[in-house]
Amino acid sequence: MKRIALLLPSLFIIVTLAACSKSDRTASAPSDNQMASKGVTASDQPENDADRKIIQDVRQALTADNTLSTSAQNVTVVSNNGNVTLRGNVKDDSEKQKIVDRAMQVAGVTNVDNQLTVTQ
Repeated sequence: MKRIALLLPSLFIIVTLAACSKSDRTASAPSDNQMASKGVTASDQPENDADRKIIQDVRQALTADNTLSTSAQNVTVVSNNGNVTLRGNVKDDSEKQKIVDRAMQVAGVTNVDNQLTVTQ
């Protein structure tokens, strides 16, 4: 009887931790409004094949362009239902526009939120 009394609190803790752990993994992706209201990072990326493909294609378009600086080729790209957010530093306004143009040419991109900054 004493063993059961000692095991019940432990079992309760294990079940509670398992439930918390599961709910964290099944949390929904951030909405467009949530993503727009804060600085979007790669960790905010929804987990779906279409957005992963868009990010891959945008990244490929940027790295294939040898006229872009290294920092421009490595900007953060986040996609949420075809709405692409670009963040990072670039050398000038023309490079900034070139990155946006490359992103808009990718199939599946419906909008680009240009959060790129020019560094002096």
